[in-house]
Amino acid sequence: MYGTILWSTDASVVADGALAEALRLLQPGGRLIAFHCDERFLGGRAGGMPVLADETDRRGKLRGQVEQLKTDGIDAELVVETTHHNTAGEIAKAAEVYGADVIVCGTRGFGVVAGAVAGSVAMRLPHLASCPVIVVSEKAAARSALATR
Repeated sequence: MYGTILWSTDASVVADGALAEALRLLQPGGRLIAFHCDERFLGGRAGGMPVLADETDRRGKLRGQVEQLKTDGIDAELVVETTHHNTAGEIAKAAEVYGADVIVCGTRGFGVVAGAVAGSVAMRLPHLASCPVIVVSEKAAARSALATR
């Protein structure tokens, strides 16, 4: 059980599965930081635009999730970092700033080659973070979703 958990989320279904795991690991009276990195394009015509076209919808979903967590009695806070920097680095930095005991994140299930090409945050994060990182796979997230129904 952990006192402060940083849940790294992109508002995807797999990230929701990682939330279920984070809540399972959160000690009673613990604190959950929902951290979302709004990565922006750098330079050119697209400079300053979100990398994810549906960023506004994602933020809305996350606000709703955090409000529900608060209603359920969880000490939860949403933190959105807008940046041009590497997402994994920003997550690791946030874990230090907020004193996280652990980071919980999901993975899209890319293999080594696809992850290297597409850029896997879950693969890089354990190398950058100063606290433990728990990576929840798509299969584990699906199993967690079934168990909470």
